Amino acid sequence: MKSSSGKYFIALDHIRALAAFMVFTWHFIHSSDGNLIPFDYVPPFFALSVIDEGHTGVALFMTLSGYLFAKLLEGKKIHYLHFIWNRFLRLAPLLIVVIIAKGLLQWINSNGQYGYKNLYWYALNIVKGIIYPTLPNGGWSITAEFHFYL
Repeated sequence: MKSSSGKYFIALDHIRALAAFMVFTWHFIHSSDGNLIPFDYVPPFFALSVIDEGHTGVALFMTLSGYLFAKLLEGKKIHYLHFIWNRFLRLAPLLIVVIIAKGLLQWINSNGQYGYKNLYWYALNIVKGIIYPTLPNGGWSITAEFHFYL
């Protein structure tokens, strides 16, 4: 995907690749209950920590984004509300689909028992997710991203 300015920094591709690798491998080797590889596992060889530290990959992506914003916008005027609106239009559609799908799954999995009560708590957590990074299925990262923008 190209930036709107048309600038591309090929020298940063290896850093993007490392960050993506770190996040992907963390999600791949840890199941939701920690059975594949426990969450508290410490690799015996320090270099293997790269594949067990997905949160570091997320931090690397955030740092890289900040660097690129600074590099691309150096000396330019920033229209902050326009920027936030564009990010919302880019991120919100898929996030909304994921939130609805997860809510439907939660309601279906309740077998009709207390389904609406569960949906109430789910909706409450979604509203909290606007401020706290608690949105389901990785949606928390969108909240964290907007915290960086603020």
